[in-house]
Amino acid sequence: MKRDEILREVATAVALIEGVAGVLEVVNAIARFEPIAVRKISRTVGLPVPIVAAICAELRKRAVVAVERPVQLTPEGRAEFGFAGRAPVTDPEVGLSADLEEVTAELTKVADAAPRVRLEIDQSHCTVETKIRRVLLLHEAGALSGKRVLFLGDDDLMSIALDRVARRYGFAGSIREVAVVDIDPEVVEFCRSRLHDAIVPASFHVHDLRDPVPEALAGRFDTVFIDPPYTPEGAELFLSRAASALSRASGGNVFLCFGMKPPPDSLRIQSAIAEMGFVIRRLERNFNEYAGAGALGGVSNLYHLTSTNMTDPLIDEHYAGLLYTGDERGTRRYRCVSCGAVETVGRQQTWETIGDLKAAGCPRCKASAFRPMPRSGGPVRAR
Repeated sequence: MKRDEILREVATAVALIEGVAGVLEVVNAIARFEPIAVRKISRTVGLPVPIVAAICAELRKRAVVAVERPVQLTPEGRAEFGFAGRAPVTDPEVGLSADLEEVTAELTKVADAAPRVRLEIDQSHCTVETKIRRVLLLHEAGALSGKRVLFLGDDDLMSIALDRVARRYGFAGSIREVAVVDIDPEVVEFCRSRLHDAIVPASFHVHDLRDPVPEALAGRFDTVFIDPPYTPEGAELFLSRAASALSRASGGNVFLCFGMKPPPDSLRIQSAIAEMGFVIRRLERNFNEYAGAGALGGVSNLYHLTSTNMTDPLIDEHYAGLLYTGDERGTRRYRCVSCGAVETVGRQQTWETIGDLKAAGCPRCKASAFRPMPRSGGPVRAR
């Protein structure tokens, strides 16, 4: 009996309001903590003890759960649900497992060869450890095995990290499909080149998410991962595109990476989550660490959202408003520390970002250190 059939049968037999997503959450909890008491499963997934006991009984009939107590999966159950490799759980307070050393070393080389960060579109690469922890968390959450997975923006190279970690723990074959959508052609081509021998069927698309998700991708996916521009508008747009890409069935997964914002902006983002019909299933504070992300303080939170039968995008047409942090800033003048030359950075300028100016060097002396000049009023301190 196949995984999806098992989930449907058990959800029907127990008359579970949460449907197959609720059954899958129980299976994931067992896989994460086995052997585990029914009462602990109940606390973990938020379902009443009698309901969890009934689900376990039905899973036992189908040889997913072993007859032994406390509750644990059978070898067949682990294989069917993609847990044969027993990947470690994600605990931010504990270092990565020693058996991930080779994967970490390989992904470090991949990250070193990645396309340059494009600050003008709010790219900020997460650390290699964060890439791996993200994959492990998605696996724990049951968002990979048997799923079609979409990365809306992938300058963090999560599609590559997913392939390497999934191979290491033996669940790559259980993932149905991976797709990458990014506005940056260099990112798309880099991911394509590093996944030419991927076990999972993979597709790659250069696309500006100001436009709706390509028709071939709409309504197709079970899991969507987004790390949007660091603005409320960016979060709303990327969440809308994620909603459009999800399968119409409830219980879809969206993983949103977003840092702390002032209360009015935080309220706006949380309101958008609710208005689009998503439920916050899990929130991991400061889960994501970034290299050189001053605006983010180096970290962001990771939200696991679940779709419902009310999920619908706020934005379903072309979007022409503000999106990136630079859209709000206009231009800024910078003075070269070495020779004192002043250059203007911003939209429709020779250098769109201070990163571009530093990379090119001062036109007069070629130095790469610059000090921002005051927008108005007093002096500005260099950072």
